[in-house]
Amino acid sequence: AGATPFPAGSKDSALVADLAPGVYSILLTGQGSAATGIALLELFDLGSLAKAGPYPERQLSWSGDAIHARLGPSFSDLNPSAIEDRPARLQRETREAKGYYIRVNPYDLGDLPGPESNYWSDSGQVAYVPDDPASDPGLDRIQTFAYYNQVFATSPRLDWASGRPHPDPQTRESNYTKLNGEAVRQPIAMVRNYAMQQNEQLVIYRDGLLAVAGTQTSRNGSERPYPGFKFPAHKRPRALAITTSNEFALVTVWDTNRQQGQLAVIALEAKFLPFHTWPYMGMPNQGSFSDFKLLGYVDLPMTSPDSVAAASNGLWTGPSATAEKVLSQIPLTDPTTRKNVYDGAWQSIVARGGYAIVASSTEDKVAILDLSPLFAYMRESYLKSDGDLAQTLADRGANPGDFPQTFAVRPSVAPKVVWQTAIAEPTAVLAGHRVDRWSTDRYKAYVASRLGTVHIIDTSSLMARYTWETRGKLAAIGAVNVGRNPVGLTFTRHGESGLPLLPKDSDGVPRPPDPLNNTFYVVCRGERDVAAVVTWGGKGEVYRRIRDVRMNDPVAVGVASRGNVVTVADFQGRKLLSFRIGTLNDQRNNRSYPPLGDATDKVEFCGELFLPGNPFLVNSTNVN
Repeated sequence: AGATPFPAGSKDSALVADLAPGVYSILLTGQGSAATGIALLELFDLGSLAKAGPYPERQLSWSGDAIHARLGPSFSDLNPSAIEDRPARLQRETREAKGYYIRVNPYDLGDLPGPESNYWSDSGQVAYVPDDPASDPGLDRIQTFAYYNQVFATSPRLDWASGRPHPDPQTRESNYTKLNGEAVRQPIAMVRNYAMQQNEQLVIYRDGLLAVAGTQTSRNGSERPYPGFKFPAHKRPRALAITTSNEFALVTVWDTNRQQGQLAVIALEAKFLPFHTWPYMGMPNQGSFSDFKLLGYVDLPMTSPDSVAAASNGLWTGPSATAEKVLSQIPLTDPTTRKNVYDGAWQSIVARGGYAIVASSTEDKVAILDLSPLFAYMRESYLKSDGDLAQTLADRGANPGDFPQTFAVRPSVAPKVVWQTAIAEPTAVLAGHRVDRWSTDRYKAYVASRLGTVHIIDTSSLMARYTWETRGKLAAIGAVNVGRNPVGLTFTRHGESGLPLLPKDSDGVPRPPDPLNNTFYVVCRGERDVAAVVTWGGKGEVYRRIRDVRMNDPVAVGVASRGNVVTVADFQGRKLLSFRIGTLNDQRNNRSYPPLGDATDKVEFCGELFLPGNPFLVNSTNVN
């Protein structure tokens, strides 16, 4: 078996997919001897949880070796004698900007810095396994993009504008130390929305603490508390997702007492930076979080869920959608405004439905849960009438019977499992957030599997709410081969012209994609590259591969909001790498910067940031 490769999508690979996880993991190597495959099987212990029994301690561990094993084989594991054939992409000279704002000192694009004008930037976090776990919590604050003083900074760097970025300032918050029982250690999951602005990232730490990590301006200095929630010791959190408008956090949990996989549902309130947001728990907000409330746990048809994604069908797209008003200028206490949001011109702000997709890589299972009852509860409670709103606000509280009520008090609003399927070793999931008004594509979810396939799931029956939206049956509708061991999925966030598969308009020009639904990046650890994928209906195609000789072991990818810069976490390379996609325009100064090198490829190398450990999570957002 170890001597015979089985390319993804071949007849043989389809047969392999039906074998036990421990068997086809040997075949995944595709080269070398059978002994090599067996050694890899022993190293990664794939399929160890497929049988019933207690959770092995090695699967509960968050050491570097444990994370490496759970991520599955790297390119060097699969190809120990590979010849280097990747390009060294061109990189621009980085220059100092003494006396100018720190976010563009140094800078990568532009002539000499000029006077202050427009400015914007992206900041976020990188999570890593630290070299010194006794003193380093493994979370740093980073910058991925900036425009100030008429120049651009596109190389990854620590975010010194936030003060001391190593470690992230919010790892030093005393309330988190108190809630956790000790200093926070080792992030294991984190999420930031690509749909609604989410100023503060949600982070889960090794010991079960759910906390936040922000940006330089994600809240005013006096705005407290930093909310947190500590899972009980027998509830082991594993993966984390957030709904489209930051209404709810969803956490996959291993209940070690019952040997049961669960989905924890946590309502989110974000009333800080009040100009930008609604202050209502469980409603759309901009992620400057003020409070969490655990609504309950939902049993899943699996023991060990280890990935989750979620979407909801309400989204405020900015003041242009609401008569130039921001959310805070849309008071729900006004009956006319409330009716407009409930069933009038602004009803698209608040979700009517949504779903969560969860997977277990060791049990070969995927499930989808309907979140519609939960969103209906919120929508009716806040928007139906004067009396209901007043009562909702009066009933708001932390007790189970207070609003929002827990599933123990109101079981009818708990998410329900509505669909299941078997997929061999699912490694990552992704849920589509938005389909353009004039698109004829449908809402979709995606599931990556270890052998190199991304499965396409039609979720339009759970997301479509308007007559113009395509509706189909909840089902797997296709697949696309992307490369060995895909371990991460992230939407491209930015559109791009001329992509394959997309239908053409009457002038023969391909329609633009939906970058929060049908174009996404796949981190292929087994290929040591990042694939860009477009789908249409049930078909998919890789339209670009980001490859570079400096990329050793990619395991995660994030995309900046303000500029089309892709940042990759290189686990064994111990660094972040960034790549700019396409032309960057400085409209204020009428300048354009196409990528260096191959104009067709459209990829420019931006730089590296070396870290004191092995990174495995990264993302960023607009600094509000």
